[in-house]
Amino acid sequence: MNSSSQKICWKNVIRLLVGAGIVLYVFSRFIPCASVNDYPLIDGLDNAWTQALHLAFAAQWQFGTDMVFTYGPWGFLARGYHPLTYLDSVIAWVILSLVFLGAGWRLARHFSDNRLVAGLWLVAFAAAASLPAGEDFNNRLVAWGVLLLALHFFVEEGVFSLLQMLLVVSLGWLSLVKFTGLLESLLVIAVIAADNVFRQRRFPWIVAAWAGGLLFFWFAAGQHFNLLEPFLVNSWRITSGYTEAMMVTGQREACDVTCFLLMAGLLCALAGRLAWARSRYFGLLPLAGLGMILFIVFKLGYVRNGGQHGTTSATALVLVALACLAVAKLGKKFTAVAAACLLLASVLYAATVFNFWLPGNGLGRQLAGTFSPNQLLAPVTVPFTGYLRNDYENNLAHERTNFSLAPILGNADLYSYDQTVLFAHHVAYQPRPVMQSYSAYTPELAAMNAAHLRGATAADNILFAVQPIDDRFPALEDGRSWLELLTRYDLKGAADKQGKFLLLTRAVVPRKFQLTPLKPATTRFGEPVKLPEATNGPVWVEIEIKKSLAGLVVSTLYKPPVLRLTVVLKNHTQPRFRLVPGLAAAGFLLSPLIADTHAFAALATNGGRSVVAGMEMDSMMISADTSSGTTLCYQSPVVIRFYRLAFPAQPAAAK
Repeated sequence: MNSSSQKICWKNVIRLLVGAGIVLYVFSRFIPCASVNDYPLIDGLDNAWTQALHLAFAAQWQFGTDMVFTYGPWGFLARGYHPLTYLDSVIAWVILSLVFLGAGWRLARHFSDNRLVAGLWLVAFAAAASLPAGEDFNNRLVAWGVLLLALHFFVEEGVFSLLQMLLVVSLGWLSLVKFTGLLESLLVIAVIAADNVFRQRRFPWIVAAWAGGLLFFWFAAGQHFNLLEPFLVNSWRITSGYTEAMMVTGQREACDVTCFLLMAGLLCALAGRLAWARSRYFGLLPLAGLGMILFIVFKLGYVRNGGQHGTTSATALVLVALACLAVAKLGKKFTAVAAACLLLASVLYAATVFNFWLPGNGLGRQLAGTFSPNQLLAPVTVPFTGYLRNDYENNLAHERTNFSLAPILGNADLYSYDQTVLFAHHVAYQPRPVMQSYSAYTPELAAMNAAHLRGATAADNILFAVQPIDDRFPALEDGRSWLELLTRYDLKGAADKQGKFLLLTRAVVPRKFQLTPLKPATTRFGEPVKLPEATNGPVWVEIEIKKSLAGLVVSTLYKPPVLRLTVVLKNHTQPRFRLVPGLAAAGFLLSPLIADTHAFAALATNGGRSVVAGMEMDSMMISADTSSGTTLCYQSPVVIRFYRLAFPAQPAAAK
């Protein structure tokens, strides 16, 4: 073999090794094979719903009726491990990774003819789409949308290619993982379809491909066609109510929001210039698509600002900057330099966000970890080592140690959100539609959960704990269901040795409650309201707080001020809580203040009612988290409807 042949042979070997390395890296980032340190398997609020999503797919629960959540029937693909769904997760992400590799390589080759440079770009793009580990699904959606926009508007100007079709079908699949992904993909598809019709003058096959992919995978998840509408309607309810119910202000929110908007504006300006140079006025279409993606990223990151919400949004900017660099003409010095500078700026910003919210596990450390031999080889070694299954079982055992349940006959549900207790003890799980109480934050969703308790599919047993999040008024969460829990279930005592949960069993003969209207009231923000006189027991309330036109705009673009409920108790204390308008409108137990699980048990029993009598209220006041206590985001005055609540108490000796 002459030297020329040897040189060609070595080049082919190097190309093969580089290509194999890129494929292995992408697989290691997307296929669920990370250690428990990267993807917690069982502990915590978030992983309770994660495990529930895996069970829902395995049991083919119907989304939109049996389960209403921000995730869809393929939601288990977002994160976590479960032995029942692991093979499905691996197969799905192998397929999706191959699509990502094909589309990403096409864009990378547009960026550079040099295979090594193109490969480095693709590795960087995959890394940005998968950090921070364990909370990266939102950026995977961003990556798919950005790839599709870039391919259609800047790389492939011909007919609807096979690569684009695969990308679109897989985007329809990912739309059934998380509902915000469905909204994002729908907007991107609409922008490209408009370009098909108005600029290219051809039929928008992309719409049929996306809809076909969505329907195919809807049926593949065991979902019924007639439940697609309830899924869309109820998913929209839970998504549209998210801002008011779940918003949290982070420690450095003003800085983060300003930096994000500045970076997003500069990236849109660069993308707009590139699109104008290529398509003139039709360049507004890809700019609109990118702007909508960044808007969704902004809402996801800063409505509930803090922790990994902010880091996810920061890495999304890196994704967009990498895409802008790839579509910039390298021969055009200005755009190339501008794209490189924005990429550097976005990486530096992401690094500061990571270092603040994840101290000790910043961007550099997380990125370096993706190149560790154990991580890179994980897709190959997992089938032989079984460490994911071992981690899963160890976490279950740890949960059983923390909460030792007494034997439970029949199926069970758990209020408010710590369903991991049921999973760890292998109790048959029978969930309400909105499976975690803090998420039933609109009147419709709260009523759905309450109606479930009245139906034939309600759980035989309830593990109950008062577990408000974000300093909410305790009785708000699934407050409408408290009426059913107090009358349709019998209190049997503590469910666990630690006394965290009460055990309620379904009553053979349901008791009845009665709500007697009392004198209503109207009030303005910051004005105290006396409770009606001679209530003689528990007081139920419905508070109608409507957004103003300004509030609708502010809620759509960002978030309004948090509302507070200050109550004056008969023991002269004045606790202050968060008030969620949707939950307040659904109705909740106002007085006495049931601040913990033991107080709920006292409320339900004869002898215990004297215990909570000292927590009855004299007055209440609604205010906003502003310097004046008022806000223009909600209409004033506020209507308050009071009711006297009466229900039969259970014997104090109930165990």
